[in-house]
Amino acid sequence: MNSLPAQPNQSLIDGVRLLQRLAITQEPLAVTLLARELGLEITRTNRLVKTLAHLGLAYRTQSRKYAAGPAMHVLAAQSLFGSGLIQRALPHLEKLSSQGHIVALGVLWEDQISYLYHWSPGLPTYAGLGRVAVCPAERSGMGIILLAQNSDEALASILRRHRSANNSSYRKLMINIRRARKTGYGEFMAGNSRSLALALGTPPYAALALSGRIRSSKVAQKVAILSQTKAAIEEVMNK
Repeated sequence: MNSLPAQPNQSLIDGVRLLQRLAITQEPLAVTLLARELGLEITRTNRLVKTLAHLGLAYRTQSRKYAAGPAMHVLAAQSLFGSGLIQRALPHLEKLSSQGHIVALGVLWEDQISYLYHWSPGLPTYAGLGRVAVCPAERSGMGIILLAQNSDEALASILRRHRSANNSSYRKLMINIRRARKTGYGEFMAGNSRSLALALGTPPYAALALSGRIRSSKVAQKVAILSQTKAAIEEVMNK
């Protein structure tokens, strides 16, 4: 996360936060709910969401709620096409499916991982596109390795709600982040499932992950396979 400029445009900041909230919702949201979740005044939220609707980035339903508008989908498609990440990475992601684990590619937005690709065994490889939306960064190896790229000062800002909500959870997350800085890969355990991830690019612009029943004795092997895939994707991205 970059530091704020000397004179940040707060309206732009609030508008982008509102846009992001609409982007991840599966159901239209009322202005009052949006205002409460984002900590904004209702009048200000109403002005912002009406401006987004005017631009086609949001639309108002008959029940006077708001959802993502067509312009947001156009913007998403244009950005994916412009970056070239998905089309260049996809052949290498498909090769990873032979490992028999979940294969994922995602980016960090504030304290959330937004998945560009999330494939599970048993599905056709193309089904990984747009299958899963977001996940809390602290609950994935991908989130941990991308959070680890930030300074402690930046992390304090990104993770402020976690620090105030649950100190023990925050301390555990920081242990995982420091371990990721030391080992070079992110790791997260949830029951019997292990997530391993590597950051892509310098500076990092995304992360690549394998998840599933990965035994401790296989971690080094799986990280090596991820490293090979990471190198292949970075090579095509740098051409």
